Amino acid sequence: MSAVTPQDRDVALERALWALRAYDTMALATASDAGPHVAGVFFAPERTDAGIRLLIATRGGSRLHRELSADPRVAFMCSPGNASRWIQGGGIASIVDDPAQRTEVARRLIDHAAGAEAYVEGPDVLPVTIDVRWLKVVEARDGPHLLLAFDP
Repeated sequence: MSAVTPQDRDVALERALWALRAYDTMALATASDAGPHVAGVFFAPERTDAGIRLLIATRGGSRLHRELSADPRVAFMCSPGNASRWIQGGGIASIVDDPAQRTEVARRLIDHAAGAEAYVEGPDVLPVTIDVRWLKVVEARDGPHLLLAFDP
């Protein structure tokens, strides 16, 4: 984030994390030569020194896995089906290759999104981290929106 005080940055990050923690699934968009693609995924938000990271999982060899491997840029949206409340953002995905880290990332994902457990424990599932680059939180149609940009 730029041009804000450390206190303002902390308040904005906590507000964004509070909003994200209200959800455990999101629509994740990728793009490739095959065209755009959207997948529903379980996720967990985390605060990092640089901003916000999302944890997800994908099956090895799936279209989502192939597209994340070819082009890590993603967009996402969380919505309760209400046009007045939603979160959207974009970021850079990284597949977790280290087997020791895979177990830890999967555990943190399940801690937030309990429904992910059956999926994460399936065969060929690979955890993925998404470093959020930008985020828009809309809590009311007429209210001010929270807009965040994170430096890479």
